[in-house]
Amino acid sequence: MTATAVAPATAEHATPVRDKRPEIQALRTAAVLGVVLFHLWPGAIRGGYAGVDVFFVISGFLITSHLVREAAKPGGVRLGAFWARRIRRLLPAALLVLVCGAVATYVLVPEALWQQFLRETVAAAFYVENWQLSWAAVDYLAAEDPPSPAQHYWSLSVEEQFYVLWPLLIVAAAFLTRRRAELRLPAIRAIIAAVLVASFAASVLITATDGASAYFVTHTRAWEFAVGGLLAVLPVSLSRAPARWAGPAAAVGWIGLLGALILFRESLPFPGWVALLPVLGTALVIWAGAVRGAGAAVVGNPVVQWVGTVSYSLYLWHWPLVVVVPTTGPVLGTWLREPLILLVTLGLSALSYRFVETPFRTGRVLGTSMRAYLFAIVGMVLVAAVAVPGIVHGRNLVEQSREQANALASGDVACFGASALLESCENPELDGVLLPAPIARKDDTGTAYDCYLTERRTYAADARPQVCHLGSTEPDALRVALVGDSHAASLIPGLSRIAKDSGWSVDVMVANGGGLVAPEAGDERRAYREALLARLTGEEAYDVVLVTQRRSPSLAAGEPDPVVDRLVGAWRPVMKRGTKVVALADNPMVTSEAMTCLDGAESFAEASACEMTRQEAYATSDPLPEAVRRAGAGASLVDLSAAYCTDDRCPLVIGHVLAYRDQTHITATFSKTLAPHLVEAVEESLS
Repeated sequence: MTATAVAPATAEHATPVRDKRPEIQALRTAAVLGVVLFHLWPGAIRGGYAGVDVFFVISGFLITSHLVREAAKPGGVRLGAFWARRIRRLLPAALLVLVCGAVATYVLVPEALWQQFLRETVAAAFYVENWQLSWAAVDYLAAEDPPSPAQHYWSLSVEEQFYVLWPLLIVAAAFLTRRRAELRLPAIRAIIAAVLVASFAASVLITATDGASAYFVTHTRAWEFAVGGLLAVLPVSLSRAPARWAGPAAAVGWIGLLGALILFRESLPFPGWVALLPVLGTALVIWAGAVRGAGAAVVGNPVVQWVGTVSYSLYLWHWPLVVVVPTTGPVLGTWLREPLILLVTLGLSALSYRFVETPFRTGRVLGTSMRAYLFAIVGMVLVAAVAVPGIVHGRNLVEQSREQANALASGDVACFGASALLESCENPELDGVLLPAPIARKDDTGTAYDCYLTERRTYAADARPQVCHLGSTEPDALRVALVGDSHAASLIPGLSRIAKDSGWSVDVMVANGGGLVAPEAGDERRAYREALLARLTGEEAYDVVLVTQRRSPSLAAGEPDPVVDRLVGAWRPVMKRGTKVVALADNPMVTSEAMTCLDGAESFAEASACEMTRQEAYATSDPLPEAVRRAGAGASLVDLSAAYCTDDRCPLVIGHVLAYRDQTHITATFSKTLAPHLVEAVEESLS
């Protein structure tokens, strides 16, 4: 994340770098405060996340400057020594924070979150957390995972990957020009420029098509390091702003950078084009160098310089506290919590810098490269050794829960799951049973996503539904098409179990954003929607198209919902050919308070106390009932809200079954108990 200042350049045409760069320390201060304040008070510093881009540019500048100077010396860049210095500088504090975060997870975090949190801890220890998060961002089952204490290591992972790969490029350029020293810097410039152009193009493209993944992956961020690197290898005549332009350049840079930190919003497509503002702002400040006047007084302020000095520790320590402290419950009042986290972070950072960073960086403990490498290996393995038992424990509990849930859901157990509310009954033989266990709820998906198209695949120009069949193959079976998004997919585990015995032949067509709505101009899934409609209105006739989809989260119940017209527009061609459209009203949405209650539950009694009011559960708009009303004859509504709620309350545990996998999806176990009632209700609507 940060890099130490380096000695003056000796290469004639490389940018000279002073031992102390107060403006770089000030940039670090702005960057780390932006990140920390964004995490503590996101409503106040909404663009604070751009602080990591500042660190990337700084690292690119300083590391490239150092490598270019080494390349000009006899013997060239000593890769082993370079990487050993990075280990001394970065790993001691980083590994310490990871161990503390893992211990805090065991002690303070609900068991239901152990697997995810500790898995990310291991990924962070081996500096691949950015790829772990990228995978989670495109994996629908992990997309709603809460942030772990190690999540902020994604940017450190990007930096470490830069520290491994970047020197190899510099060494390659030096090797290729070993007989023509005058070509060394031009070759390095050309390589850096190529990385900059290619990475920036990838950043713009991937941000536009796969924004969730683009935020974390290395190749969409490499150009930010390259901007700093290119600044480091400019010819002397261009390496620093002329004296008369230094002040204005610094001012413009600071305005751009601070403007990004304050004015950016999380909704912006990032990095992409948008990241140019903080990146170029940072580059301008570095290019301007030290300036005089009022700006110099602010930049050189001892507090500003001190925060820049401890910025690495600040970054490391703040986030685990932000994540873990709220899990301790109402120990601290909400108004007091954030200021206290900030104060504790400052204290830990000062101690960490004094007693961990500095001794390991400058002392003899890791004085040789071999010691540094041994420390890195042992430290990473130690973090894994602390975390892996919790991961294994969680997996074992998940497997036990899955086996129990499958056994009960496959049998004819009275009042288990949906039947408990629909039939107002209780089975004393299930006393104390809770399935799936809270720790296993996120993994309780069954076959829901076996035939599910991800967002990326529905955006393709030639996208079309993936059709999977379940149930009866008899010619007189009821021909059903199950169409929709992940909420439709959640019905599959239940339908898979009973469709054949019910005489249903079901074609499943489910996808991210795959509701049966009419395509429109600018729709990123237009090709998919057109292909879906073509199948439903083509030669292969269905008796019933069963549709459901997620509520409109941004609209309150009762508000006009623009998707209604698109639903009706897609249904009518289907109904015109004689196919019935049956819409299943969406399941309730779980409040964050109820889900937090569930995460902390360690027994059936505690989990059973987690609930929400019916008004809260149905607070957002469900467009399906209104669409059925407008579509008229040929469309009908199935409402199974009585399986989820009483007249005024909606529990998360229904008939000893944990009904919700997350805030919007039902578990496979509950789906299996709901399916018989769904089949019965659909057949009644047809008759």
